[in-house]
Amino acid sequence: MGYVVSTLIVSLCLYLIIRPFFEKETQWQTENLKDDLDELNLEQIYATLNELEMEYNMGKIPEKDYDKSKEQYERMAAHKLKEEAYTADETGEAKETEEVITGKDDEVLEDEIEQELEELRKQRLIRGG
Repeated sequence: MGYVVSTLIVSLCLYLIIRPFFEKETQWQTENLKDDLDELNLEQIYATLNELEMEYNMGKIPEKDYDKSKEQYERMAAHKLKEEAYTADETGEAKETEEVITGKDDEVLEDEIEQELEELRKQRLIRGG
């Protein structure tokens, strides 16, 4: 009886180990995957940038990681600012990106991001102090 059970357990283990090699390759549909970063609003992005800067100043984050993360969140903030720049036309539909973005360049958006970060820092000082 013991040999039968041992043989069944070994057979099951071998089956589970060998089976993935004979299956077809799975294609991930990355456009359908959702990320936590997809649902961040502008204020959350600014707060994250502020926290990131504080942690860098305290020495918790290396400069390379700080620069990479800061750039990523600044791009996200710029994208959100561009989304907010869309205005609804008479039919209520949003205008296309090429029509709306023509007036704002990256420097203006970065200045707006820096101004928002300064306001958040001032609010934190008022609440904390």
